[in-house]
Amino acid sequence: MSPEFFTAFNTLPAFCRVQAVARPSSDSEISIEVWLPATGWNHRYLGVGNGSFGGSINYDRLGESLRSGYATSSTDTGHRGRASESAWAINHPEKQTDFDYRAVHETALTSKALIDAFYHSPPARSYFSSCSNGGRQGLMEAERYPADYDGIMAGAPATHFGFKTFITGDFAAFQKRGGKIIIYHGGNDRPEANLNLFSSVRGRMGDETVSNFLQFYLLPGMGHCGSGDEPNDFGQWLRPGDIPQNSLFSALEEWVEKDVRPNGVIATKFAIDGNARSAVVRKRRICPYPQTARSNHLGSDSGAANFVCP
Repeated sequence: MSPEFFTAFNTLPAFCRVQAVARPSSDSEISIEVWLPATGWNHRYLGVGNGSFGGSINYDRLGESLRSGYATSSTDTGHRGRASESAWAINHPEKQTDFDYRAVHETALTSKALIDAFYHSPPARSYFSSCSNGGRQGLMEAERYPADYDGIMAGAPATHFGFKTFITGDFAAFQKRGGKIIIYHGGNDRPEANLNLFSSVRGRMGDETVSNFLQFYLLPGMGHCGSGDEPNDFGQWLRPGDIPQNSLFSALEEWVEKDVRPNGVIATKFAIDGNARSAVVRKRRICPYPQTARSNHLGSDSGAANFVCP
């Protein structure tokens, strides 16, 4: 298991754990878990996604989200099995649909209903954050169900990983209702497809419109969702006390809730990936693509604090 995955389940605060099953079709069996903080809820809902073909609840991200005060949910995407397995989809078109988009949508609807019932109040804001297939799930939500989430952080979205339904970049409805999207991708993770997606959205909607709801961050030297020898920790993993200056997810929240558009983030390379208690190896300021960081000429060294985004 990679060190960036949350494992400190024995430190979690008290919470209500709800297990549910959604059956939107005769061949659907979508498992859902919703974790609701007993106290200290931050009045936000955070949906978390799955890697590869899913097949299980993402407990690592549930724990991470709960510890930071969110009401949170995950789904197995409509089937059980290892993330590398796809045999379950053979001759099961409804399960393919569940995987492609329906399971995540059903999870959002179920979660919001449970949050309202438990707290006697709906979430003030709803977010989705995940990487790889999870990044695809977030963008699919923005396309097909623009009212499910207010802000989406999509890492290395596998835009053509579905069975029948693929990401097209049609975010017009999501943009019109005020939704915000941050996409990030590692430079060592073959980012070309998502750079092309970003370019096509800009070409169709115009740079001014896009800049007000969608940003792309290219992390030099970073691998898939993290890793690599260059700074690769920038808010894709939640930690209590995160701030917009070093967390793109916190910056997304500020964009949604205060209309403060992010203007770059300081990424950190820790000695142990994902472990903020380990030594800091180096930092780098990352700007929204296609901008590049420039020296502010106020410092004498090459530290990230002495660089700004144009």
